[in-house]
Amino acid sequence: MLRERVRRLRAVPPAELLLIVVLVGLALAVRLVGRHEFTADMRIFAVWYGKLEAAGGLRGLGEPIGNYNAPFLYLLALLTYVPGPLVVKAKALWLVFDALLVFFTYRIVALRHRSWRVPLLAAFVMAFLPTVVINSSFYGQCDAIWGAFGLGGVYYLLRGRPWWGVSLCAVALAFKPQAIFLFPLLGLLALAGRLPWRTLLAVPAVLVVLDLPALLLGRDPIDLLTLYSPARQASWVSALTSSAASVYAFLPVTTRLDAVRALGDVFAVAVVTGVCWILVATRARLDAARIVTAAAFFAMVVPWLLPGMHERYFYLADVLTVVLAFYRPRLWFVPLLVQVASLLSYLPFLFWNTRHGPFVDLKVLAALLFAALLTTGYALLADVRAAPRIPAPRRSAEVLVDA
Repeated sequence: MLRERVRRLRAVPPAELLLIVVLVGLALAVRLVGRHEFTADMRIFAVWYGKLEAAGGLRGLGEPIGNYNAPFLYLLALLTYVPGPLVVKAKALWLVFDALLVFFTYRIVALRHRSWRVPLLAAFVMAFLPTVVINSSFYGQCDAIWGAFGLGGVYYLLRGRPWWGVSLCAVALAFKPQAIFLFPLLGLLALAGRLPWRTLLAVPAVLVVLDLPALLLGRDPIDLLTLYSPARQASWVSALTSSAASVYAFLPVTTRLDAVRALGDVFAVAVVTGVCWILVATRARLDAARIVTAAAFFAMVVPWLLPGMHERYFYLADVLTVVLAFYRPRLWFVPLLVQVASLLSYLPFLFWNTRHGPFVDLKVLAALLFAALLTTGYALLADVRAAPRIPAPRRSAEVLVDA
C-alpha cells in the first residue's frame, strides 16, 4: 500500500505538486488572517479559561464552569499550561480539527472515486469553505471539533465499521449537542438492519467515559450529566431563532412561545420519523450515496425545524452537503445554497454592530435552505420504489460503498 502511494506520488508532475503545496499553504494562510480577532464567543471562552487557570488548570475541571460539556473544558484546561494569549492558542488548536475535518472529507470521497485527485479536490473545497474558515479562525468557535468527529462517524459507517462509526458520533455529541443532527441517520440504519442495535450502546458508554475525568475531580454528576437536557438547552436561547435561517424566520411570533417551541420539536421528530419510515417500509437500498444523502438531509431539516437554533448550527449541513455534491454531482448547487444561507447569517454577528445587519433578510436565507433541503429530500426519496426490495441484512460487516 505504501509503495503504491509512493509510486503514485512520483508520477505526479512537479508543477502539479507545486500547485498542491501552494494551495495547502493558502489554506493555512487564510486562517491566519483572523488569528487575533477576539469575538464575543472568545470572550466567553476567556472567562471559562480564566476560572480554570485560577483553579489550577486541570484541577479546575471539578468546578461547574461554563455551559459546554467536560471534553471541551479539558481542551481549555490543557491550554492553561501552554504559554501565549488564549486567542492564538485556541485558534491554533481549532486548526487541528479543521485538518481532521478535511482528512475525513478526503477519505469519504475516496470511497466513491478511485482517482486521488477528486478526493483531494473535495478536501480543498472543505479547507476553503467560507463558514469552515470563519468559524474556527475568525469566529473562534469550535464547531470543527464535533464536525470532524461526526464526519469521521459517517466515514466508518460507510466502511461498514459500525462500532467505530457510532463511537465517533458519540464523541461528536460529547463536545456539542448539535451532533444530535446525525443521530437520525443512526436510527435509520439500525431500523433498516444495517447497524446492529447493540452498537448504540457505544453512545452512553462514550459520553460517560469522556465525562469521567471531570466527575472524578469532583464535578456534580447531576449537573454534568443533565447538561443536554431540553429544559437547560432551551433556557440558553429564549428566541425561536438566534440568527438561524430556519422556518422561524417566517414566524414573527411574540406570544405563546413555549407552545410554538413544543410544536416545532414535535414536527421535527415527525418529519424525521416519516422519512425513516418511508425508507424502511420500501426497503430502499441504503447504498453509500443514499446514506450520504440521508446524512445531509437530516443535517439540514432538523435545525431548520427546531426552535432556538443559532446560525452556527447549520455547520454540519455546510460540511455534509459538500460531500453530497461529490456523491451526487447533479446536486452541485445544494452546497452553494446552504453555504450562501449560512455565510450571510454569520456576517451580521461578525461584521455589524447588531445581530441583524443590513445584509440579506433572514427570510430569504431560510428560503434558500428550504430549497436545498427539499431538493436533497427529493433525491433521497425519489427512487425508493425502484430500489431493490431485498431482505435487510442481519449484520453490517459489509462495506457500503458501491463497487
